[in-house]
Amino acid sequence: MRLSQTWLQSPLFFILLLIFNTTNHLEAAEEILGTVSITAEKTPLENEPVCVELPEVGFSAEQVYLVEEADADKTGIPAQIEKRKQSADLLWWIPPGKTPAGKTRVFQIKAGTATPQQKLTIKDTDKAYQFMIGDHPVLSYNYKHINPPESLDPLYGRSAHIHPIWTPAGKIVSDEFPPDHAHQSGQFLAFTKAVFEGRPTNFWEIKSQKGRVRFKNLVSKQTGPVYAELIVTQEHVDLTGESETPALLETWFIRVWNQPAKDPEFWMYDITSDLRCATESPLKLPEYHYGGMAIRGGRGWTRENCEFLTANGKTRANGNHDRARWCDISGRADPGVPWSGFTILTHPDNFRFPEPVRIHPSMPYLVFTPCPLGDWEIDPKEPHISHYRCLVHDGPALARTDTLWQHYANPTKANMKLTAP
Repeated sequence: MRLSQTWLQSPLFFILLLIFNTTNHLEAAEEILGTVSITAEKTPLENEPVCVELPEVGFSAEQVYLVEEADADKTGIPAQIEKRKQSADLLWWIPPGKTPAGKTRVFQIKAGTATPQQKLTIKDTDKAYQFMIGDHPVLSYNYKHINPPESLDPLYGRSAHIHPIWTPAGKIVSDEFPPDHAHQSGQFLAFTKAVFEGRPTNFWEIKSQKGRVRFKNLVSKQTGPVYAELIVTQEHVDLTGESETPALLETWFIRVWNQPAKDPEFWMYDITSDLRCATESPLKLPEYHYGGMAIRGGRGWTRENCEFLTANGKTRANGNHDRARWCDISGRADPGVPWSGFTILTHPDNFRFPEPVRIHPSMPYLVFTPCPLGDWEIDPKEPHISHYRCLVHDGPALARTDTLWQHYANPTKANMKLTAP
């Protein structure tokens, strides 16, 4: 039915139209829960996670997304709420593109969801939890006991390690059961020279039959548009007594970040290790030249085609036990293929930061370790917690690694303002 020209021109029609537009405007305003702003201070921020604490009162949305106020297209930006039991919840997001130094960006917070460029998933392969970004594998955490090749002693079998680790282009930058040192599998954390209940033990060199690290149980796993997280517990088991005795219980928090760029130059994930004594006995750790968070580089990487670089500009030739904020290991299995690599960033909250980095003189592995700086111990009354960020990249070491470390160590601050009810 068509409205008559007389009705369209009547005062009543314009009154109703005004009421309709006002109502819609209010409804649209109510969709904006608040705003959050960030400022890149001394260095540009580019595809890196930021967060803000959510107020305990006045914010009840379970799912939100962001829209940048300066974006004329009003593109939805994925956001994710991290629920925390003993402190305020966090709102996480990764501002797309680059935020130049000194620039402030303002984002509206809206209820609902925004679809990321690629979906983050954690797939159970029946032996490992495999993180995927879209169709691309990122890393596998092995929870099942993995038997070594038949050419190696079965004692080298293990769980509780990360392998494979892939670059965005699909190259594998880790190794498992390398023939020269079969106990160095992927990324792992273990101590070599240790004393438990008065007995020397060794969790690093598995074949010694003095100790080992193994998977205990899954705590939780979750996926979202901004990050996916796996929480697992591991046992550092002493084998030198009358029976197997866990000396340490360790919780790993593995968080893979979903950068908004469709083809990022690196994958980025964080590992937090929470080590606690499993008994009333401390674990004593005498001074030693390695033991801690380690990575074994890719199969076929040799002294001739593997390079190291620390935050202080040191290399394999002069970098052993350099107290560095980060260290990169890059290599290639064949002279005709491109380089790829892996960078570990260590956090200022870590014990004896910056911890020395063990760089092997000939093999492709590195370890962030507090052990070269003197005797220490893990006490039953206090957990030993350490944090690391890992960058897995194609090509040589990233030119902006130091900037990435700065943002990891000193996160960009965000400010939130809620919309008045």
